[in-house]
Amino acid sequence: MRICFFVLLGISLACSPSLAADSQWHWIKAGNTSEQWVVSEGMAEVSMANGRFSARLFRKDSNKDVQIILEGTIRNGRITAKETIQGSDFTGSAYSGTLREKKWGNFAGTIGAESITLSDGWSIIGIKRTLVK
Repeated sequence: MRICFFVLLGISLACSPSLAADSQWHWIKAGNTSEQWVVSEGMAEVSMANGRFSARLFRKDSNKDVQIILEGTIRNGRITAKETIQGSDFTGSAYSGTLREKKWGNFAGTIGAESITLSDGWSIIGIKRTLVK
């Protein structure tokens, strides 16, 4: 499952329109149903402060229509979060994972990236942004 996640995350990063000067959060979710993988993606708003983590994951075609809300805690780069899927009677899952930051020298106006990887053991969510100079 981890291999599938990293392949999907790599595809998402490679298919980004530009690595240059885009500090907006982007997300991808691969959900494993009994018959197939279902993949969703879009923009996100992420907040991490005072030990709290929250993310609003927007539908691909809208920066206003929230598809998923994640709320939980972050401590020492470890995240635990409860998922709420908007417009669904599914109660959501409990996710856990990590926040990682990678720095590099100035390249096309960027100096690094942040990546959040979460899993509930069945589905995977990746959230990333580029750090601009």
